[in-house]
Amino acid sequence: MSEIIKIDTGKEAIVAPPKPKELLRLVKENDPILAQTMPKFDFDNPPIDPNTLASRLVDTCKQYRGLGLSANQCGLPYRVFVMGSEDEYVAFFNPEVTHVTEQTAHMTEGCLSFPFLGLKITRPAEIKVKYQDFTGAEKESTFSGISARCFLHELDHMNGIVYTERVKPLALSMGMKKRHKLLKKMKFA
Repeated sequence: MSEIIKIDTGKEAIVAPPKPKELLRLVKENDPILAQTMPKFDFDNPPIDPNTLASRLVDTCKQYRGLGLSANQCGLPYRVFVMGSEDEYVAFFNPEVTHVTEQTAHMTEGCLSFPFLGLKITRPAEIKVKYQDFTGAEKESTFSGISARCFLHELDHMNGIVYTERVKPLALSMGMKKRHKLLKKMKFA
């Protein structure tokens, strides 16, 4: 439904309501695309508008309350992911790590592709990276803490690696059992 507003001239104008955001659909955790290495995004001959792609990834990530989301988690075969929080997200096209520190951190990670599965993963505490933004401009950044962890987690997705592969079989089994109990409990709550 349209609404009528008055503009500074005192005249009324009809303004169309904002379009609902087009969210992407997350693939299931066993979808084969999660095991594939994503090809480099070609800015000279883009297969999709990079700005639109980045915006849709951000909107979807926000909707699911994620810190990061890669295109292949939505079934899209592009080498790009977004990460951020609240209203500050960045799209990373063709991301690469150029340096990692020897210092590591062991923390629990989650993944939108594996709801309710928390796994402790060891990753470098600080990284230096390069990537392209949605215009194709080359950028460099340094990340530490949760930002470094998120970048590496999403970069793993670009390389066909899911975080369940980063833990020992016993830790994965225990995590899956906890998840199963939680899901079972939620169904009967």
